[in-house]
Amino acid sequence: MAHQTGRTISGVFTVLLLCGGVQAQEPEPVRLVDSPTAGLTSKGRFGIDMRLFSNGGVTGEVNAGILKRIAIGLSFGGTGIIGDDEVSWYPRVEAAARYRVIEESSSMPGVAIGYETQGYGAYEEKRYQIKSKGLFAAFSKNYASALGQFGLHAGINLTREDEEDGDLSGWVGVDKSIGRQLSIVGEYDLALNDNEDDSLGSGKGYLNVGAYWSAVPNIGIGVLLKNVLRNREDPKTGVPILEQQLSADPDVSREISIRYTEEF
Repeated sequence: MAHQTGRTISGVFTVLLLCGGVQAQEPEPVRLVDSPTAGLTSKGRFGIDMRLFSNGGVTGEVNAGILKRIAIGLSFGGTGIIGDDEVSWYPRVEAAARYRVIEESSSMPGVAIGYETQGYGAYEEKRYQIKSKGLFAAFSKNYASALGQFGLHAGINLTREDEEDGDLSGWVGVDKSIGRQLSIVGEYDLALNDNEDDSLGSGKGYLNVGAYWSAVPNIGIGVLLKNVLRNREDPKTGVPILEQQLSADPDVSREISIRYTEEF
């Protein structure tokens, strides 16, 4: 399994490096669903990303481009914020930083390295339902045509939430714009850091898809479907892994994302 996964990641990186094409002129996304790209919030701009998820959960993130190749961010949230249940706040404000190592060109992908401590979903048992990326490297190659922008993305990461499983992991993803108002995104998180016997994952990885609509240039509203493969469900019994935990709910999660960017 790990050997096949390694070959998959290597193959994607090779495609990104060797594929020719026209470099995209439109700004690339900084995140697909949960996984970062090599994109950055531009210098002199800030972005706000609010995520609404199951169990009345809300996560808010603010990021800013402080230099041409450096962006930083802060995030916070919890579950039970929407509804009448008791609010369960995340244990701390989380931080993110990203540095663009290599600028994208017509023949080379853009490369960014970064560190993120924000995971997704409920926080229980000293971890997020979807682990934070931790230390990561992201690779992106974008193409532009009359049919809109198309991007290929991949990354590797070492999570900070490594008590029960701290393996090196990674992801692959795509984004496709349709006109100027609609974009489709998809990603597959290998989740190799969440597939041991005492982990939440059952070894299928996390397949996430979504669509973003921008009625005005600075605002995007997204509808996301997460865990399409039902990764937290035992493939033999159909019973959730670690069933006693809220985080082990294997159902597909429907979420709303609202993104706003502006100059400061």
